[in-house]
Amino acid sequence: MGWVRRELDEIGIPPLKRFGQHFLLDKQIRDRLIDQAELSSSDTVVEVGAGLGFLTTALASRAGHLVAIEKDRTLAKYLTEKFAKYRNVAVVQGDALGIRIPVGAKVVSTPPYNISSKLTLHILSSRFELASLLLQEDFVRRLTAQSGTRDYGRLTVMLQTKALAEYVTKVPASSFYPKPKVDSALVTIRPASPAIPILDPKMLEDLVRTLFTQRRRKLRGVLSRYLTAKYNTIKDRTLSDLDLTEKRVYELTPTEFISLSNLIADAVK
Repeated sequence: MGWVRRELDEIGIPPLKRFGQHFLLDKQIRDRLIDQAELSSSDTVVEVGAGLGFLTTALASRAGHLVAIEKDRTLAKYLTEKFAKYRNVAVVQGDALGIRIPVGAKVVSTPPYNISSKLTLHILSSRFELASLLLQEDFVRRLTAQSGTRDYGRLTVMLQTKALAEYVTKVPASSFYPKPKVDSALVTIRPASPAIPILDPKMLEDLVRTLFTQRRRKLRGVLSRYLTAKYNTIKDRTLSDLDLTEKRVYELTPTEFISLSNLIADAVK
């Protein structure tokens, strides 16, 4: 903890709450985060929220090319100077959510908690190879949840139709400075093809988002209202073709959401 305070004092800034800054201190957790990424000298790695460069230094010794993204201008300047002699490190000052993830890149990060959902969706929208992340534990449980459970929701479905997420280990709040109010967890995410093809990804996303606004209601009623509002002419035919309507929304598996979306997509052709 001492080195973090010293470096922040030297730079002249406190951890900024608006950026969700919590600096990882634990070398064993850092090394495990990197090990999960299975890095080689041919890999391009993206780090979101590089902070003081604790993770960046270790990544630079393992990756072929490292893009270290930092939103805080003061920290980005600090990092630029710190890694000026590293030929394989590019420090980028900016919002990671607006920066394209290179094709085939690995994302290895301890990102700010306040962008967890948006960052996950941003990663999933790219052609990434693997992500190894430290995120809030309750958020990781949402990513890895099974249908029908309390943690299962819209984000779970959208991730599991595109990728496989694995809960690796819990990380206590004491591993960070300043100490956050919640524990974290290490999660790996790998792209994966769904069991059946998705005919219309935008329709699937809209369907999942709308249905999960009433996650505990039975599918028949929620879907009927959705179809009435969106595609009234196909409502009765679509409902009659379903055998899922007695399930509640949160009990549908990702594959069942895809099947339902495909059924609607076929009907509106």
